[in-house]
Amino acid sequence: MTLHRFVIIVAMFVCTSGFAAAASHELLPQELKATADSLYAAQQYEAAANLYEKLCKEGEIAEVLYNLGNAYYRMHDLGHAILNYERAAKLSPSDGDIRFNLSLARGKTIDKIESPDNFFVNGFKSVINRYTSDSWGRVAIGAFVLMCLMFLLYRFSSRMLLRKIGFFGAMVLLLFVIMGNVFAYFQKKDAMGGTTAIVMNVSEIKSSPSESGSTLFKLHEGTKVTVLDNSMREWAKIVISDGKTGWIHKDSMERI
Repeated sequence: MTLHRFVIIVAMFVCTSGFAAAASHELLPQELKATADSLYAAQQYEAAANLYEKLCKEGEIAEVLYNLGNAYYRMHDLGHAILNYERAAKLSPSDGDIRFNLSLARGKTIDKIESPDNFFVNGFKSVINRYTSDSWGRVAIGAFVLMCLMFLLYRFSSRMLLRKIGFFGAMVLLLFVIMGNVFAYFQKKDAMGGTTAIVMNVSEIKSSPSESGSTLFKLHEGTKVTVLDNSMREWAKIVISDGKTGWIHKDSMERI
């Protein structure tokens, strides 16, 4: 064997070994999550958050976002904690733990903004947010199938009592079909709209998209805003829950 061939073989072996070693260090998502969970349990919150962030880049999962929110909450980073709780709640709106921790984190924010919505509007939103759009869609489909059965009972039954049950049952189920579709629409619109954001630091809200604009009010870390105009490069027009509007630097907030 010539020296030249020997060098080539050695080089190929080294490269192959290097690739194998690198591959062995690439953790599967399950292993990555287990490692992050262990770091969190060991109170190494920053390291755990880094791994949870890496997992989220591969695909958002409610449980991972919830854990990521918990890690940021432990680090007293309310902005990122609320941001990830909100994202988790969008994916799993019926999860009580997510809702509880989100409410807990919101309670620690500086801005206490009263919503002008009345009791009925807030109740309507609460019902919609209880389930995902897919769940409401399944409610509508299930109600439609039962409505068809009730209609058949009304149409072909010879007994008056069964015909009444079929008729009124179909009417009630029709309401559930409409309700399921309407709620699914609003939940899907809220999840896909991307119009809400969380303020990440103390921000002066301006009267115009310019530093020279007058300061209308200030918002602090963790406050939720709705984006009205996102067409400019550095500024976005926002509205808060009490109806006040203004312009904020895009760098000062993150989309939910």
